[in-house]
Amino acid sequence: MNRRALLKAFALALSGRVLAQPACTPTPALAQGPYYLAQVPRRRDLREGEGVPLRLLLRVQDRACRPLVGVRVDLWHADPFGRYSGFNTPGVAFRGYELAGPQGEVEFLTHFPGWYPGRTPHLHLRVEGRGRVLVTQLFFPEEVIEAVYARPPYRTRGLPNVRNRQDGLFRADLLLDPKPEGEGYGAVFSLTL
Repeated sequence: MNRRALLKAFALALSGRVLAQPACTPTPALAQGPYYLAQVPRRRDLREGEGVPLRLLLRVQDRACRPLVGVRVDLWHADPFGRYSGFNTPGVAFRGYELAGPQGEVEFLTHFPGWYPGRTPHLHLRVEGRGRVLVTQLFFPEEVIEAVYARPPYRTRGLPNVRNRQDGLFRADLLLDPKPEGEGYGAVFSLTL
């Protein structure tokens, strides 16, 4: 093999390696909604009152799938009765933020969210760091919603009046895959800035 052919083969092999590097698809942005509060406590445990426990592990990464350390992740959602603290009720229940650790991970302990007219149960997230902001929402599978809403205190209100596919903001690529965990559920989701 002559030098020119060898260099060409090496360049092709090198370009193939560059193309083969993992690439993470950016997480879709969704409406922040009217219930965001910037001044909330830094805390992992957002649980207050009764409800079905939910442990949420979020992995924050860049588009090359590298962990993003130190970015701020805010989580907020309605209480089991569909009310947002700071708007429908006083205080900062079911609201808080954490900073991503060495592996780009943030974990929250909360309760399964309630529903309110016109929306399916969902979680709000705001991720800020490295000069970028991502605002999005996460959703739950219908079978999990049905199981949770058969339990107190959710069953007093019944099932949501809007299913996932009827919610104008629902996206299947923002659907959590919660697994039973103790008395509640646990879920893991990757967020890509």
